Amino acid sequence: LGLSKVEQFQLSISTEVKKSIDIPCKKSSTKFETDVIHWYWQKPNQALEHLIYIASTKSATRGSMGKMGNKVEARKNSQTLTSILTIKSIEKEDMAVYYCA
Repeated sequence: LGLSKVEQFQLSISTEVKKSIDIPCKKSSTKFETDVIHWYWQKPNQALEHLIYIASTKSATRGSMGKMGNKVEARKNSQTLTSILTIKSIEKEDMAVYYCA
């Protein structure tokens, strides 16, 4: 098994309602192109929930059929070893802590 490290450098993101945001996650791994990256969110005083995952740089994202629906998408960039979570048309209800793993 190879070791990998996941880092999120952007601790806070502010935007206007109805705008889209990108949340980056860097993963150092020798198998980045095929590593599965999961995204989660946690609203204040609530449990952690799975949002979406992406399996390879060539595959489509797969989401949990949850509250965010088709508002989120994930992608991977093998050159920068980064996964990006995009949240479209932000609403106040989307305020949460977002995690990658």
